[in-house]
Amino acid sequence: MAKTIAVLNQKGGVGKTTTTINLGDVLAKQGNRVLVVDLDPQGNLSKVVSGGDIRFDNNVMDLFAKDNKSNIRDMLRTVEGYGNYFYIPTDIRLSRVIESGLTLSFREVRLTNHLKKLDSDFDFIILDCPPNLSLTTTNAIVAADLFLMPVNSGVFALDGLEDLLDALNEVSQNDYLNYYVFRNEVAVQNKVINSAINEDLELISKGRVLNSCIRRSEHIGQASFMSLPLSKYKKGSIAINDYKNLARELLTILK
Repeated sequence: MAKTIAVLNQKGGVGKTTTTINLGDVLAKQGNRVLVVDLDPQGNLSKVVSGGDIRFDNNVMDLFAKDNKSNIRDMLRTVEGYGNYFYIPTDIRLSRVIESGLTLSFREVRLTNHLKKLDSDFDFIILDCPPNLSLTTTNAIVAADLFLMPVNSGVFALDGLEDLLDALNEVSQNDYLNYYVFRNEVAVQNKVINSAINEDLELISKGRVLNSCIRRSEHIGQASFMSLPLSKYKKGSIAINDYKNLARELLTILK
């Protein structure tokens, strides 16, 4: 049975997409069958894992369409160079489809119902959410076994985190809210800023902060620009070990 992880944060630019791509990459390289789903109409994940494509027939938009008759298995694509790393792309028109679907019955569980059909096909399903609490994010919250929230080192890094946690409590259908926060794009030399963020993060998240963090590396942005997972772009990048540590910690939590 697949474990589903939703990578989410209301703020943009905190590293949700790069986390999804490179966490999926690490898990796949460990022999797991991994699926990443692009729920953000911007389509950045789709572009990277496809090697640069931006238009896709049979994409995640069809799962939310009113007259949906699509088979989710027809949307599966393999990340080039892998036999066990798959993705479902998005479409820039997804936002319009979501708006038109607000009146649908059982609208919050549409993604869950589709993903159930893939339960025996994958070990991990990772959902890359948009930077808002739209219907796609709500669907991801309902579908997920674990919520993973990256927080960067920006001035407003923690803004909205409390609101997001409140929303998770409202929407999640689980009695126990399984969420974790982790630091992303950490500049290790900024000790004063890091100490302040870590202290506030522990308080806001009620101690649910992972030990793993992703250090700032120009290789991560360069890999995304070249439409490649980090390990395909720069095998020796220090951030690869950080993603491995993140995967190892999550595997322990999900046991």
